[in-house]
Amino acid sequence: MHESVAAYRTRLADARTQLFDSDRIRLEPLKTVRDYAQEVDLILGEIFGSQVESAVPHLGVCLVALGGYGRKELCPYSDVDILILLENGSDKACLDQAIHLFWDIGLTMGCVVRTLSECADIIGQDISTDTALLEGRYLAGQWALYEKLQSGIVKPYFEREKKNYLNEINQALREGIFSLENAIYRVEPHLKNGICCLRDCQRLLWAERVRNGVRNFRDLHIKSNYLMSQAGQLEAGYGFLMGLRAELHWLCKRRLDVLETSLQPAIAEQHGFGPDGAGRLMEQFFRTVRDIRMILLAFLEQDSSGRNIWYDVRRRLSANHLGPGIAVLDGILFSTRSHDPSVGSALWSLGVFKYAILHKATLSVELRNRLRGIVARGEAKDFRTQSMGAVFRDIMECPEPIGQAMAMMHETGLLGRLIPQFAALTCKVEYDSYHEFTIDQHTLQCFQTADAFAHDPDDHIRLLYGSLSHPLVLRLALLLHDIGKSLPGNHAHSGAVIAANVCERLGMSAEETKKTCFLVYHHLDMSDLSLSREPEDYHIREFAEVLGDKDMLDLLYLLTIADIRSVGRRTWTEWKAYQLEQLYEGTLAALHGGGKPLRDGIVTETIKREQDVSSELSLVAITDTAYLQDNTPEDRKRHRSWLMEVEGDAFRLHHEMFVGFERLTVCGSDRIGFLSDVIGCISSEGFNVLNARIYSTTDGKVLDIFHLEAPDKPRISSADRIGNLYHKWGMLSREEATADSLMRDRILRYPPEPLRLAATVPSINIGIDNSLSRLYTVVEIDTADNFGLLHKIARCFSENGINIHMARLSTRIDQAVDVFYVTDRDKMKITDLQKIEDLKGSLTDVIGEKISLGRPYILPGP
Repeated sequence: MHESVAAYRTRLADARTQLFDSDRIRLEPLKTVRDYAQEVDLILGEIFGSQVESAVPHLGVCLVALGGYGRKELCPYSDVDILILLENGSDKACLDQAIHLFWDIGLTMGCVVRTLSECADIIGQDISTDTALLEGRYLAGQWALYEKLQSGIVKPYFEREKKNYLNEINQALREGIFSLENAIYRVEPHLKNGICCLRDCQRLLWAERVRNGVRNFRDLHIKSNYLMSQAGQLEAGYGFLMGLRAELHWLCKRRLDVLETSLQPAIAEQHGFGPDGAGRLMEQFFRTVRDIRMILLAFLEQDSSGRNIWYDVRRRLSANHLGPGIAVLDGILFSTRSHDPSVGSALWSLGVFKYAILHKATLSVELRNRLRGIVARGEAKDFRTQSMGAVFRDIMECPEPIGQAMAMMHETGLLGRLIPQFAALTCKVEYDSYHEFTIDQHTLQCFQTADAFAHDPDDHIRLLYGSLSHPLVLRLALLLHDIGKSLPGNHAHSGAVIAANVCERLGMSAEETKKTCFLVYHHLDMSDLSLSREPEDYHIREFAEVLGDKDMLDLLYLLTIADIRSVGRRTWTEWKAYQLEQLYEGTLAALHGGGKPLRDGIVTETIKREQDVSSELSLVAITDTAYLQDNTPEDRKRHRSWLMEVEGDAFRLHHEMFVGFERLTVCGSDRIGFLSDVIGCISSEGFNVLNARIYSTTDGKVLDIFHLEAPDKPRISSADRIGNLYHKWGMLSREEATADSLMRDRILRYPPEPLRLAATVPSINIGIDNSLSRLYTVVEIDTADNFGLLHKIARCFSENGINIHMARLSTRIDQAVDVFYVTDRDKMKITDLQKIEDLKGSLTDVIGEKISLGRPYILPGP
């Protein structure tokens, strides 16, 4: 038995190497995965024959391939799903040896053993199981038994439940294609389950199989109402995606279906795009799924018989005719016959989108294709007339939401003809571990985000947007804020130059042009100042001088919010909202030349340093003058009271709840490693540290203020978490535990999410700058995020005699981007070049460490 297992393993390995370690997968992706499935067929058939049929010849049994294996499509490390179908359930015990052998030969098996009656009972309970049986394929054993399954159970079920099944397929497609986010344009796509990827193509085939008996892509033209070009395009796109998935499996030597950015260069080179071809690979990917989307939209516009419902609508003339060659029904625009000479012109095409906005309608696939044809045939001068500029300006000034119309305008190519520089951003990927969408789709998402400002739950945002005196300027800035990324160099500077040209062609006034270019040039200023740095007082005054007035502050504030919210699914948080709002209020106060009330009744004051500093410091005994700027008088009063409670080794925690985050103030007696141990306790409780401010008194006490996000596990009250922190600090004080052991216990109890493949060998980028702050050396660390990172960094600073005064911490997808404001032991900047290099080396070594668990910390991938 052992010899046969080894032989089968060798056969599988040889088949994989022969088929996938070559150019075949790139040139003939579908044939390659089918050839591999055929090799697996032979092996499983031999095992079935030797272990089942020959050993128990009386057994009524057959072997059926299910799911993707049933379609005869296997990537190198795909699951192999099989059904062992029995005539009699009492014979199941005879199959144990064969089933174990299926697993032992090295395949990832999904094996179920069922009788015909059990199959009849289970069908209809779950669409996944139903579809797996729909794709069932005979492999070995009694053919008559397989026929009973198909003719007696599967076919009658789908004939009976055809309508319900088609409705479920339609619903699944609609939920993805019409989702609010541009899911098909994610920079790291899921090749199998992503929107308009392999699974959605399969859904279309399943539906057409149930409706018309379609077996493959070519049958779509023969048996269903698809053009030959559509069927060919869908098959080519499906093959391209299948090839990417197979190459990804082969590169990683395991099942991996997410095309991570770190793997894209290698896949691009394998796919023939060259060593620097990741961008070109992804452009082809996005163009492929965009074309697949158009075919899926056409499918969704069919009725239950498969006929295009808009053909019947045009015949019945039951729609509302809006203008020459255009009508609307049930929220969908479609074209009609018209003898008007304007129909089919560039100006008519742009007018279609104005109708779409006014009537809150989408465009039928037939109309989208017609517009694509008009755009492709038109000359450049047709799209740069004064009339085109006037209509486009009207669209940008519409009080109604315009995000959906702008997305369709780009999809048809019309937006790129109006603004050629925007066409250069189509499907362009930005490799910064921050943006989840392509650049063009991120920009279009900004429009939908801004549309939602009118009903934003945040009163401040909603009122600001409603009171805008220049909504046209904001929308143009949204459209053009990343336009410079089509060119090398500083994209904000290039974008401002391009924006001036675009505004001139659109007939914008000099004032509107000036404001638009200003916003494009400065669109990163608020996010950089509030989220990536710790703005000092003079920074805010300088920023206010650059802005000039409240109107520009309001526009830039809304632009920044729309930009951040449109970067990805988790980029906007209550904490970021809080940080931006604090900068907005501080800048507004500077513009007014003094303090002003903040929302929620909190009052800021302009500290008169010359008069107040000495008295404040004598009371608080904190020699860091930034403390006065960072904390309100009310907070400073509470801090004095809390610090007075600290005697000897006393340790006090003061906890406050805010919307979306929590604030924890730690008071204690300073010692070597105090901060590192505090962070270790906080991290071991599962908190995500967002921000930290570290202060010390002249008499050896510590005041540390942390802004935190609470974990999901375990679900306990904040009071219980604070109790746990006290308990853990007691364990550290009694030397019953260390910070490392506390975090090790956390990992064992609540394992973190598996790290992505790229994060298992993290890159570490450390920047040290003395020009960004008057008081501190700024250390920026960009590396793969992992549990315990902040504790390790704090420990390293402590061991090198470095004091942390402030920290800004953020995570971009799986990257930690942490900024620390530090000084040496004498509270001076770190200027010695050798000390800077030594600090970089120490941080690099520490960040690369793994917490010892007695087992690998990095969990295996999915």
